Amino acid sequence: MAISYCDWLPSQMSSSTLTLLFILLGTPCSFIYFFSSPNRNKNGRKLLPGPAPLPIVGNIHMLGNLPHQSLHYLAKKYGPIMSIMLGKVPTIVVSSPEAAELFLKVHDVVFASRPKVQSAEYFAYGGKAMAFTQYGSYWRTVRKWSILHFLSASKVECFAPIRKAEVGLLVESVRKVAAAGETINLSQAVAKVLEGMMSKVLFGRLMDDKIDFKPLVDEAMHLSGVLNLSDYVPFLAPLDLQGYTRRLKKVSNGLHEFFDKMIDEYQQETNNDDKSLIEISFK
Repeated sequence: MAISYCDWLPSQMSSSTLTLLFILLGTPCSFIYFFSSPNRNKNGRKLLPGPAPLPIVGNIHMLGNLPHQSLHYLAKKYGPIMSIMLGKVPTIVVSSPEAAELFLKVHDVVFASRPKVQSAEYFAYGGKAMAFTQYGSYWRTVRKWSILHFLSASKVECFAPIRKAEVGLLVESVRKVAAAGETINLSQAVAKVLEGMMSKVLFGRLMDDKIDFKPLVDEAMHLSGVLNLSDYVPFLAPLDLQGYTRRLKKVSNGLHEFFDKMIDEYQQETNNDDKSLIEISFK
């Protein structure tokens, strides 16, 4: 994920304003951070190697515009398992196959939980969705019911005609464009096919122009991937320096209104023979 300085700033806040805020908050917050820093060795245990963090931001400033390359260079200095601080969040960086196996296979249960992030609070009903919830009995139950009712081989196979029909339409459109000697944007064409598939599988029909769903999904995906200071420096969250909280609330409300509308329309229809996940949910 590429992180640029511009992504940190809301459109209505200039860099000078943000700098002034950090200067005003810097001194008291530095003392708070120093005396409560989890990087301090309070219980006598040896800490993992890693670069020294700054007050408030930790090592966020070291990520740069290409975090994967920055972490690669840091790993050359500090080893395949190192620790960094993303704001107030202690983070372990693993950069070798052997170390990755320890985390993802040998001790996978210990590291199976997802971090608590602000986007999950708005998009996953307080982090209750399977992809965002903490590992435990609740996650195992949700996973079991998801596989049983939505992701089983029989359920996936029952939607095969939809996938086949949409791919057939794509092939036919490409054939016509090629015969006419014209060009086609395959990325957009494939994206449209996937959008049609997901729409029919989820709701049993294609989205019409009256339903502005795709922009909501695009904005939700963007906000789920940006570096949100509220996730890493919690005491700055009420200030909403980047404006992400306002955008999260707006998109969350839009998605909830959309899903409520789709459910209401389904319940009002008398003939619901088309197979869809929303139909399966009501059975």
